[in-house]
Amino acid sequence: MAAAPSGSCANSWKCCASSQRWKVHIRTATIYPAAINTELLNTITDPATSAGMHALYEAHGISPERIANVVAFAIEQPADTNVTEFTVGPTTQPW
Repeated sequence: MAAAPSGSCANSWKCCASSQRWKVHIRTATIYPAAINTELLNTITDPATSAGMHALYEAHGISPERIANVVAFAIEQPADTNVTEFTVGPTTQPW
């Protein structure tokens, strides 16, 4: 096995080299959600901010089930396929 490169990527290289040797295949995905209607919205304590965010999410928020659908899609891919990024948001978002 070749020497690991120096610097910040050394640990990643070792992990990758180790997983290749042991035939370990790890799939990961990053999900970037936008306006998702969750209970987190109810934790905003500033009244003006809370009112503004509730109005925004009422107009543009989508259900958490949409994120669950994305997670299910990523998991259901064949073992040799990895979809690494998802950006999920409402089609009506003004930003």
